[in-house]
Amino acid sequence: MAFPQFSGKQDLTPYLSPDQWVAYLRKAHGWEGLPLLRGVILTFSPGLFDRIAAGPGWRELESPLTGSHSLYVQGAGLNAVGLLGRFGIGAPAAANRLEDLAAAGVRRFIAIGLAGALQPEMGIGDLVVCTEAVRDDGVSHHYLPAAAPALPSPRLTDRLAGELARPQRPLHRGPTWTIDAPYRETVEEIQHYRQLGVLTVEMEAAALAAVAEVRGVEFAAAFTVSDSLAGATWSPHFADPIVASGLNLLAEAAVRALRVGSGP
Repeated sequence: MAFPQFSGKQDLTPYLSPDQWVAYLRKAHGWEGLPLLRGVILTFSPGLFDRIAAGPGWRELESPLTGSHSLYVQGAGLNAVGLLGRFGIGAPAAANRLEDLAAAGVRRFIAIGLAGALQPEMGIGDLVVCTEAVRDDGVSHHYLPAAAPALPSPRLTDRLAGELARPQRPLHRGPTWTIDAPYRETVEEIQHYRQLGVLTVEMEAAALAAVAEVRGVEFAAAFTVSDSLAGATWSPHFADPIVASGLNLLAEAAVRALRVGSGP
């Protein structure tokens, strides 16, 4: 059985678009829309989101678009950057949030989060910039044909990598494996992707890259290594301080990367 089950659906007309949803919110709530933003940072860790949002200059932006999640803004005018969090984890939640924000006018997105290392030379707390995502999720296949790659935006990825080169922390750049069933990551798959040179495994990058391509917006992703799948047994280190500090470095670099260049 092919997936998606309706062959060629990527070229068909959606019944409901995110633009219709945003138009409905404007009409039903008298919403004037989002302020102009240089871009939005997507976070998956509630702890990281709370740490960033508690920092200087961040303020909550209440709107019908946010619903059960939270959007904060730092700066004003052409300097304003958004921070989105507390919407859960996984490809479906992340993709829907990107859809809504893109329909509301946001043109740049950077996702930052945790990833498991597949390569033995990668250490806990290392930083990783995503260059491509293996599409083992479900969401991306509703947006792009199966043979199409899931690629972040080169320009924004280069900007993010440049900002992450500042810290004295090992930095890797390469492909990730996106799978939305973490308890079904098999030994054979891990060995396969390790041999192909895939660096990490996580749950959202492929879907976000696919949505961004379809919607014509820029997307980049970076991770800090929180656990290793490179040995005979799983090695988790989610609570290590070096992991938290790695996430903080990603957040600081993402803000700088979004503010580089001209135009919103």
